[in-house]
Amino acid sequence: MKYRIIIILSFFVHLTFAEKLNFTTDSTTYLIGQQAKFKLYFEGKEDFNWPTLADTLSKDLEIVEFSKIDTIEPGKYEQILFITAWDTGYFIVPPIQFGNLQTAPVLLRFNTIPLDHTEDIKPINNQMNTPWIFDELSNLFFASLSGILILSGIIAFIIFQLKNKSSKLETTIPPRPVMDVLWERYYALAKSKIWKNGKEKEFQSELSLILRGFLEFKHKVKALEETTENIIIQLNSIGIDKKFRDEVIHILNFSDMVKFAKQKGVYHQHENALNILKKILETHNLEFVG
Repeated sequence: MKYRIIIILSFFVHLTFAEKLNFTTDSTTYLIGQQAKFKLYFEGKEDFNWPTLADTLSKDLEIVEFSKIDTIEPGKYEQILFITAWDTGYFIVPPIQFGNLQTAPVLLRFNTIPLDHTEDIKPINNQMNTPWIFDELSNLFFASLSGILILSGIIAFIIFQLKNKSSKLETTIPPRPVMDVLWERYYALAKSKIWKNGKEKEFQSELSLILRGFLEFKHKVKALEETTENIIIQLNSIGIDKKFRDEVIHILNFSDMVKFAKQKGVYHQHENALNILKKILETHNLEFVG
């Protein structure tokens, strides 16, 4: 009986001194440039060395501000960090590791700022007025001088060409049909199968660009430089077929996950995306024949 009591007490002592390291936030969806508030919390030994963090958590996530390390009570500490991203998409907050402790990764989504077309165009934040320094003035001087020299060279070259312009007729090459170019890019991408060589991101980028080019040509929507969310809004506004819209959304969302959330996907997912894109491109040929 005495040994059982000792074992139970040892178990509770172990639980009492178990170390914890957590990195949590209240939300996972923000606007571009908006600061996500994270809390880094440690519970354990009082002589714990706090993790040292740089100004960035990854190439896409920047730590804007650190708070001081607060002691809640002996053995319990926390620090507040404000994190942001300057691009849209999905970004993974990598684990913070120290010793045998490691935090869980967090997936954040940064969206574009909604536009109010009734308001005047203005910057997201007011600009800061800072005094000029010598390095800035010298850089501006040499940049201006370089610009003047380059401009002078361009003008001299144009004058020279005009003086020596030949009377030969210039031949113009008619532009190729858009669908021919899109099909050519599609077959080149399908034949390459570069996702099998670890180039999933490059594959999905080209796949997305082909689809976006088709949407601009066929349905006259802005797609090449727009986010997936804005493309979906445009498709809904023109009353496009639901099945077609769902196929477009499937390709664009999967492409975003691979490009921005660093997901790789499996082979059949990439092949399925190719098949869906082929069906979408074929809708133009079917309507043209009809």
